[in-house]
Amino acid sequence: MTAAVLLAHVVSRTSLGVIAVTDHDDLAGAIDAWDRARDLPGATPRVIVGTEVTAAWGKHVVALFPSAPFPAKPLPRFRSVRDTVALIHDLGGIAVAPHPATPLVPSLGEGDIRRLMDGTARLDAIEVCTGALRGRRREARMRRLARELGIAEVGSSDAHHLAHVGAAVTHFDGAGIADLVAAITGRTTVAGWGQSTRVGPRALLAQAGRAWAVRPARELREVMRHPRFRERLRRLASGN
Repeated sequence: MTAAVLLAHVVSRTSLGVIAVTDHDDLAGAIDAWDRARDLPGATPRVIVGTEVTAAWGKHVVALFPSAPFPAKPLPRFRSVRDTVALIHDLGGIAVAPHPATPLVPSLGEGDIRRLMDGTARLDAIEVCTGALRGRRREARMRRLARELGIAEVGSSDAHHLAHVGAAVTHFDGAGIADLVAAITGRTTVAGWGQSTRVGPRALLAQAGRAWAVRPARELREVMRHPRFRERLRRLASGN
């Protein structure tokens, strides 16, 4: 979906006041949406620029950048989760665990989250309510984990289809991006479920197939074409 189509849908079909656009390993679409939203009547919805970063082993970490200037290029992929979270913070962003412990999408598990929270590169929030497949089944478990670890809870539709936008939401005091950031920092957000049109299982399974097969295969080809990878292969072949 394009930024223009997304914004038109949010304005006409939802009551969302703030949305985050988090394309996989790319910021261009989110920045386009942010720029377009400034010209909307009342500047609503307000747009948070973000991206869903592919860390080591394909696990995902969402980076949210509440205000400009935004990163000039996509964040590097395939770094360790800890290094990815640290980089997000260095760039002034908020690090969120999307669709945690979801078996059909590359995700951070409960153990990953606990290890991060024991270190210095800590997550800022966990998606407690997620529009990812079977997200409702993990809500209670993730809510308990967030409260145990003292981490903010958020709701996210994880929408890959327009009909899914607003499936899960984050409640907070206030109305703007600054209010949301303050609520995440103060751990006063409440994840909940919104309204959306049902997306059929065939579309969701196709999405899972892209996450586990199509995208990893494409990314592996990109890695194999990288000069550094080819140089390592050459050294291995030569015995150096």
